[in-house]
Amino acid sequence: MGTGSTRPTSLHDYKVRASLLLKDLGSPETARATRAAERMRALPFFASLSLGEVLARRDTVKHKHGLTVIAREAGHPTWTELKHALEDSDAPLPGLDTRAFFQQSRGVFLNRWFSTYAEAALSLKTQGGFLFPFRHQCFICEADFLQALGIDAQDADWDRLGRDWVRPLDRAAKERLEAKLVSLGYGGAHVQR
Repeated sequence: MGTGSTRPTSLHDYKVRASLLLKDLGSPETARATRAAERMRALPFFASLSLGEVLARRDTVKHKHGLTVIAREAGHPTWTELKHALEDSDAPLPGLDTRAFFQQSRGVFLNRWFSTYAEAALSLKTQGGFLFPFRHQCFICEADFLQALGIDAQDADWDRLGRDWVRPLDRAAKERLEAKLVSLGYGGAHVQR
């Protein structure tokens, strides 16, 4: 798997990438092993070696080396820094924190979950509902879900923003709704209101 494919969004995805890199490095297919050896040269230890020398030493390459290569390809000098960056990206921001929607069980609802906004937007257009972000994903819920949370699903501002929290049609409507949702306890940990 090359670096040009979809960018991972979780630590698990990055760990899988590191494992695949090591598998490629050990491959009997010359082209595959050579591409992996070239990627390993991102590490200072391997940078001065020829591709042949990297391949000759592939049995000494550890999983931690693969993790570091993957971190560097993602723009971080070390695996630890990549981990911290991902953990920080999951920290609640000021404003609405949709993770709070799921902290207490208030019934059983079948929300629709999507790995990309584009998929969620298409579902919103064809099946309706209310689109929200959740970490690196999106979900669509129905009015009953919001009402179970004590949120007024009939508020006219939902229609003004197009029922799409990620790409609202009306920013002022989103700001008004956000203030209402935060006042109900659905705000990020750092909200000071």
